[in-house]
Amino acid sequence: MPNQVPLIVERQGSVLTLSLNNPSKKNALNSEMMGAMTAAIEGSGKYSELRTVVIQGSGSVFCSGAEVTSWKAEELQLLLRSLVECPLPTISYVRGICLGGGMGLAGASDFVLAEEGTKFGFPEVKIGMVPAVISPYVARKLTLGKMRESFITGEIFGTSKALSIGFLYGIEKRNENGALQTLISDIEKGGPQAQTHIKRLLNGDILSRKIQERDLALADFISQIREGSESKEGIRSFLEKRKPDWCRDD
Repeated sequence: MPNQVPLIVERQGSVLTLSLNNPSKKNALNSEMMGAMTAAIEGSGKYSELRTVVIQGSGSVFCSGAEVTSWKAEELQLLLRSLVECPLPTISYVRGICLGGGMGLAGASDFVLAEEGTKFGFPEVKIGMVPAVISPYVARKLTLGKMRESFITGEIFGTSKALSIGFLYGIEKRNENGALQTLISDIEKGGPQAQTHIKRLLNGDILSRKIQERDLALADFISQIREGSESKEGIRSFLEKRKPDWCRDD
């Protein structure tokens, strides 16, 4: 299909959905797809109505990894970094298979929801490769010990294990999207600026500084937020026993 787009981009209300679209290769990442995803993620800030970015695969699978002969480390690094630095909360909505580079996408996301029966793993070692580029992003979800076990064996595992080792936020029933909609709804109850600040806090180096320097930086950080209009609206709505103005009326 020569005119097939590598990424399907949909904006519906407050949600931006990015669907990997390389079905003949089980949505394997290639240069064109990674470039399109990076551009879409970096451009998401232009739309003030957006609250969440959802990444999924078209068809019955999420992502089988990267096309062996059609990707560059720098392109994948740029994509994963843009996903981590996205000011909006991000969700990888996974089904079917999530392997290699797909695990990197999931690791770089704030939340990972998986359909029952999804298979996960790092099979790179079985073709003499190493999941090096994705490793710092997988480390956002897994301990070093679990990474060592999974990387060395190349084991393929299911949703129950993925949940138990901390890779998943939750499991979705087959052919349903209730868990996804609940998560999106929960996200939208929070202040959007506060969520951006939270991501900036956790992605930065403040928490790793020496105690005195860290505490001074955190005090300055929260004092700036308390002076913001969103914080003032949140406190005012709490005292007035009403929903803050960023909550939609469903």
